[in-house]
This record gives sequence, C-alpha cells and structure tokens, in this order.
Amino acid sequence: AKAVRDGVIDATIDHEQKYVQSHDLVDVYATTEPTEAFHRRIAYCLTTHNDAVRGMRYPPDAYKKQLEASRGLRGKGKDDDKTDEEKAAELEDELDEDY
Repeated sequence: AKAVRDGVIDATIDHEQKYVQSHDLVDVYATTEPTEAFHRRIAYCLTTHNDAVRGMRYPPDAYKKQLEASRGLRGKGKDDDKTDEEKAAELEDELDEDY
C-alpha cells in the first residue's frame, strides 16, 4: 500500500475485493520525454565544448602580464638587459648618495 501511495508502483488497491490492479504501461517513446532527455544531453555537450573553446582563445601566459600589472612589476622588467656589474654599480651609487 505504501509503494502505491508513494507512486513507486502505478496501481490501485481495491480493498473490498482484496486485490491490486496495476495500470497499463504507457509507451514511453510515444511521449516527448526521450526527446527532452536527448536535448538536455546535447545542450550539456555543446556547453562543455563552447567553454573549452572559450578557454583556448586566450594566448598563453596572458595572465602573467595581468598579474605583473596588478602587482606593479610592469616597469621593473627593464633592468634585465643590464649586467650584474652595472646593477651593482647603481646600487653602490644609491648607497653613496644616502650617506
């Protein structure tokens, strides 16, 4: 009785004659349910594909430029072409100016 009441079994209970009458099975393929399920699956696959393509549009290491800009390191990369001796000389000059 609980399975019938909860909808697990599609049937009716005849208490007077003491039997359970199950309902006829409906042809699932005659409804739009399979088409709707297929549509949901295709929509999910297309969304996943579009997200993957969108993720590949950005050039590699583009986030590093944005990260440097947010941290204020954009202008500091210009010293890379100087030799270690030149950098040491600049530091000594700066220290000499302070004293």
